[in-house]
Amino acid sequence: MVPKFLVSGVVATVLLAGGVAACHRQPTTAAPAASSTSKPARPAETPLTVRALRQQPKLLDTSLIYFAVKHTSVQRWQEVSDFKLGWQVETERVQGTKRYSVWPDAHIQESQKKLEPNWFTLKGQRVTYESFVVHSDGDYTVVHTTLARVVQRINQDHAAKRVRHMTNNLTILEK
Repeated sequence: MVPKFLVSGVVATVLLAGGVAACHRQPTTAAPAASSTSKPARPAETPLTVRALRQQPKLLDTSLIYFAVKHTSVQRWQEVSDFKLGWQVETERVQGTKRYSVWPDAHIQESQKKLEPNWFTLKGQRVTYESFVVHSDGDYTVVHTTLARVVQRINQDHAAKRVRHMTNNLTILEK
């Protein structure tokens, strides 16, 4: 049988050693306990701004294409909705306004450009989308919005990262 004073001494030594170790431990910040039903946190994404679009022409173009594909009811904009193929944007002056014609596929050849493309114009903060209505007598579908509205919708969609990545699949041609 082990004497009581020996057991008491061992217990006291263990408690004393634990107390000393606790005093010398680095303070830690408590992290909130993760709930088993919570979704993994999304990495923080820098929201788009109108200023950023104005400073980066390719980002402006991809933002306007994203908005047209995702947030207008114009069916012809779905022709350019393949985010993997990308886009070719031709810019030209038409009646004093810069027109951005949008073709599907960043590497589209001139011989493949048979149907009139979708396009947009930008005047100050105002964006105008136009699309030729196929099988009509020259009718066009026109949608108006603002750069601020485009930025707001992209940020609401949490799509800023996607729109920034879209610039990798964009070719711009100046006429």
